[in-house]
Amino acid sequence: MVSKGHRALQASLSVVELTVAIHYVFHAPFDKILWDKGDQTYAHKILTGRRSLMSTFGQKNRLSSCTRRSESEFDPFGSGHGCSSISAGLGLAVARDIKGKRERVVSVITNETTTSGQVYEAMSNAGFLDSNLLVILNDSRHSLHPKLDDDSRTPINALSSTLSKFQSSKSFRRFRQVAKGLTKRMGKGLYEWAAKVDEYARGMLGPTGSTLFEELGLYYIGPIDGNNIEDLVCVLQEVSSLSSMGPVLLHVLTDEVTCQTKHQCDTPENLAKDTPIPNPDTLHASIGHRTYCDYFVGALSMEVEKDKDIVTVHAGMTMEQPFEVFQEKFPDRFFDVGIAEQHAVTFSAGLACGGLKPFCIIPSTFLQRAYDQVVHDVDRQKVPVRFAITNAGLTGSGGPVSCGPYDITFMSCLPNMIVMAPSDEVELARMVATAAQIDDRPVCFRYPSGIVVGINNSVDSTIPVEVAFSAKISIILSILILLKACYDFF
Repeated sequence: MVSKGHRALQASLSVVELTVAIHYVFHAPFDKILWDKGDQTYAHKILTGRRSLMSTFGQKNRLSSCTRRSESEFDPFGSGHGCSSISAGLGLAVARDIKGKRERVVSVITNETTTSGQVYEAMSNAGFLDSNLLVILNDSRHSLHPKLDDDSRTPINALSSTLSKFQSSKSFRRFRQVAKGLTKRMGKGLYEWAAKVDEYARGMLGPTGSTLFEELGLYYIGPIDGNNIEDLVCVLQEVSSLSSMGPVLLHVLTDEVTCQTKHQCDTPENLAKDTPIPNPDTLHASIGHRTYCDYFVGALSMEVEKDKDIVTVHAGMTMEQPFEVFQEKFPDRFFDVGIAEQHAVTFSAGLACGGLKPFCIIPSTFLQRAYDQVVHDVDRQKVPVRFAITNAGLTGSGGPVSCGPYDITFMSCLPNMIVMAPSDEVELARMVATAAQIDDRPVCFRYPSGIVVGINNSVDSTIPVEVAFSAKISIILSILILLKACYDFF
């Protein structure tokens, strides 16, 4: 799998022990296990009868790179874009309670998806509904976006593991419930005081930020070593044995898998320091290995060097090597917001209103999540945001969740949006230059993944925006009650 370039392998290897512990304690498919991102699920697939199909990723009618309901009874909810497992898990938990069933529900999220607002919306609602739900936060060194400081992670030591076991134990949980019952009998004032003492005490026991989860209504346990199966099994067994626990968040820290081969070490992070930003005018010399991403970043770099007002906003996607190099060269012009597409669009709109020229770089399939912001915050106000829609069209081995065939349709119906789609890499570079010059309305251009066509032309020009033709209306197409209005108007 490494030789075939699966970028998700590193994430799945770091979560092997956690996956084994979850399947040891919980009894899928009776118990429901939801995974927030497909790159965590390889070990899960192997343990649930799909080992012989692991080499068929990306092939037609074979194994999906994400969980899929139609693929296995062990996949109660399909994953893909991330950030959805708590919402879906809460839905399964509430449905279980209404139907009087007894299965347990586990939602596994990652530190990457905690940049999404949906995660906190779901946690807040889970705290309010108080249904039994276990949320496991897999806080891993592995991330789609490299961290500035590897030492910023919460340390794991014997004390934190011991505290996690104590927090999840039956005796502590029961003592806490008894204490709450006693304080309720002593009046509202004392009860509220005791609740605050409990909250602050647990905040002191846990790492920085643990009180946030408690404020949302989740009982926080952690951090615990996510690569220690014995500790994981101990805590998971304690949590699963409680019949009325409400929503619980278990914080586990997992280590990144270190690369052992040259291919594994050829990651964007390791290559970025020694790789120059490609120049679109000279890329044709080695065209066999150049991608549309190379051309886009090369053309964008040329515009950034010419115009100090151009900035980039990067959302919801894996950092490809050219973007790593771009960030190294223009750190003050590059904003990586993580899996927060809605924020990325409105943030870009704010940058534009402040006098800058933002290029909002989002994969086509993830732009779907931010369409309300595109309509309301950008197009309605004619804010000049430049959308670079990556991974457009059919993307092959990524499967249906990675394909982006809809952006032309949902962007071209907007009244103020200019939509561009290049036929080759030279047109793509020219469209970047054109977009940089448009200041009176939003514009978008799309480009696919993969190797370029191979056109040997200069890219130092723009594409004029003009009306191709005009004609009188010869036919009226209407829907529902609009027919008479159209007839009266014309």
